[in-house]
Amino acid sequence: MTKIQFEVLRYCYENKTIDVETFAHELYKPEEVINDAVEYLCVEGFIKENMVTRKGEKELESHKVENAVILAAGMSTRFVPLNYELPKGLLTVKGEKLVERQIEQLHEKNIMEVVLVVGHMKERFEYLVEKYGVILVETTEYTSKNNHASIYAAKNYLKNTIVTSSDLYFSENIFQTYAYDSYYCTLYMSGKSAERGIETDGDDRILDTFYGDKCYDIWVTLGYAFFSKRFSKKIIEILDKEYELPETTNKFWADIQDEHLEELYMYAKRCNNGVIHEFDSLEELREFDDKYLNDSGSKIMKKICYLLAVQERNIIGLASLKKIRPSIFRFRCKGDIYICDVEPDENEKISYDGRVYYQCRDVQEGSVKLFKMDKNIKIGGRYSVDLQKELDQLYDFSHDFKEYHETALPLCAAENVISPFANLPLSFGFQERYIMNNTYSFNMDDNFIGCEKLFPFYQKISEVCERIFGAKYTDPRPFTGMHCIDMITKTNCKPGEKMMILDKAHGGHASVKPVVERLGVEVISAPYDLDENDLDYEAVNLMVKEKGIQYILLAPSDLIKPLDIEKIDTTNCVLMWDCSQLMGLIAAGLCPNPLKTKRNIIMFGGTHKTFPGPASGLIMTNEKNLHELMEKEINPKFLRHSQMHQKICLLFALVEFEQYGTAYMSHMVHCSNYLGEKLRDAGYDIANIDGQISATHQIFIRCSKDEMDTIYDNAYKCDVTLNKKHKDLFYGYGIRLGTQEIARYDWNDEALDVIADILIQLSNKDINIDEVRKMVANLPKKIIHYAFDNEIVDRFRNLMQ
Repeated sequence: MTKIQFEVLRYCYENKTIDVETFAHELYKPEEVINDAVEYLCVEGFIKENMVTRKGEKELESHKVENAVILAAGMSTRFVPLNYELPKGLLTVKGEKLVERQIEQLHEKNIMEVVLVVGHMKERFEYLVEKYGVILVETTEYTSKNNHASIYAAKNYLKNTIVTSSDLYFSENIFQTYAYDSYYCTLYMSGKSAERGIETDGDDRILDTFYGDKCYDIWVTLGYAFFSKRFSKKIIEILDKEYELPETTNKFWADIQDEHLEELYMYAKRCNNGVIHEFDSLEELREFDDKYLNDSGSKIMKKICYLLAVQERNIIGLASLKKIRPSIFRFRCKGDIYICDVEPDENEKISYDGRVYYQCRDVQEGSVKLFKMDKNIKIGGRYSVDLQKELDQLYDFSHDFKEYHETALPLCAAENVISPFANLPLSFGFQERYIMNNTYSFNMDDNFIGCEKLFPFYQKISEVCERIFGAKYTDPRPFTGMHCIDMITKTNCKPGEKMMILDKAHGGHASVKPVVERLGVEVISAPYDLDENDLDYEAVNLMVKEKGIQYILLAPSDLIKPLDIEKIDTTNCVLMWDCSQLMGLIAAGLCPNPLKTKRNIIMFGGTHKTFPGPASGLIMTNEKNLHELMEKEINPKFLRHSQMHQKICLLFALVEFEQYGTAYMSHMVHCSNYLGEKLRDAGYDIANIDGQISATHQIFIRCSKDEMDTIYDNAYKCDVTLNKKHKDLFYGYGIRLGTQEIARYDWNDEALDVIADILIQLSNKDINIDEVRKMVANLPKKIIHYAFDNEIVDRFRNLMQ
């Protein structure tokens, strides 16, 4: 019997019926796999008429969990200051003591023999013997060894045994009465995780474990484990040999398992998020049980609050300093950093991390002494800062950044470079100057004397944008594309109104929904046709009409074809069109410009993607009423200083783009299609629309999660910048490439051939990193093209002399 067949049998026994859909969801398996298991169990006589037979019950009984070992010996040093007063497992969380809740959950699963391994404050657990009949086993090595010492102390009780920690909280009872073989509970972690990641086979057997950069969007071990008799016997044999070795001293039992994974194999028990809770610090517990925000029950916390005249919620950033002395910990309170010693001596200062913390006078209460960091101690009227060290660090940071971006292969679709000409205003002192209002609302009464010298730049931006984009009204005050969304929605939308947005799964920007919802606006997802890789425009228009939707906000982040905005009926709604990814193409006339053909539209975006400007924002419209809503509200209500150096850099970039933009954008689209075709010929699944790989700077590689992770991990190692995606738009998983920066360097097809070879190598798990890094380093020099020549740049640069 396979593991999945056993699990289906167990689920059927526990639920008294067969529910394929539920079983598939709980076991993270396709329904066809569950159906195959059910068919096998029926044919072999383990199940009949959706009920487990006597034969099936015997099979389950042969896999019965016999007992449980709960680890409760540690000092939980990260849980300062509560760990000085109470073992972590005895904390009351949501009305129940952690260890008692687990014991009761084990009893519910008919696991009556519970062994508790104790050490630190062992006497505090003695009442559990009478209350629950637990067996106490002591380890005296909890301070000198890690939790493998607790496993070894309980070796006489290890058989078919659940092994858990006293400080875990399971919101559902996920203990099992029967188990096929050894397993470890696992959770899926989105993003980067510091936990122990796993790789499994089709039956969920753990093949490999790892930490670090690979632990990204991955299943990790967390919670309790189950030791089968086989596993228990083997780990005791290994511990008998290795327990006294110096190199074993600080290891978790899972570390020892990793070193002997073939012999100590386990399966993954996949659990739903929100079921397993592990609290590494008081602040993490506060997030789960808000009782701990203001009343942790700690006498030490109460003393600190009394001494500093604050509430417990003001004590944050708690961290043990056990490496200095076990009795001290650090915390922050209202901007100051303190060290607390719960077993103080006569010392009046503590040195930590290059700073000196001095005893706070008149703030000692009983056994608690506080020390406070005196920020930048003044000596003879000067700050005691190692200036050379500070400058060296700044130089190193700058050198690393510059060297990386000079050598890396830039295929991130969200970044670009700006030319020497567009960079010039950064050196002219504009950033320190102040001007209120915009082109259309400027008046001297609201401003400072001297701001009239800045006003012509705003006027020129409006003038150039009218030529390039056909915009009657332009607002360059926002700092970024997201800031544009913030400003537009704040000035146009009212609580209770309805807005349709492009979902993240369909390429929309992930931040739009929370930004809009915080204004009290109801968000509705735009209908999308994945086959066409485009909106379902007929459904969009019908939904707008039937639901009375006032706004449509489309902010595509991932797109290989511009959305066909022309098909949206804006008669009774306002269209907010984030063209960040397409701004350069629109300005070059290579992409439709709805601003020229549609009513009730606001076009806006970030100016540093296909448009090669500074990281700034730009809002444009031809509707006077929409313009006035923003013009009068953005400044001074939501924005005071508009960062003029950004705006004038943007102006310089606009003027330069007007001359060279069409050639630049044409080459960019060529790069996308040429590179995409090369990758498709090499076997990559490259998305396309009507036979064209891309009408933008982006290329979509669709692939399995495993291949996506391999490409991303190798790209990180080989200095290639790109993005990985987990979206319906990529049919699950994929990689997004952008060609806007390599096109700015005017790299030819020969260079693109090399880039294709590099990307092909990135999917190889056995990649030769040194060879690929050489390929990246040998790409052409990064010289910005499609820009004004040195003669024009030098004319302006002379202003700095």
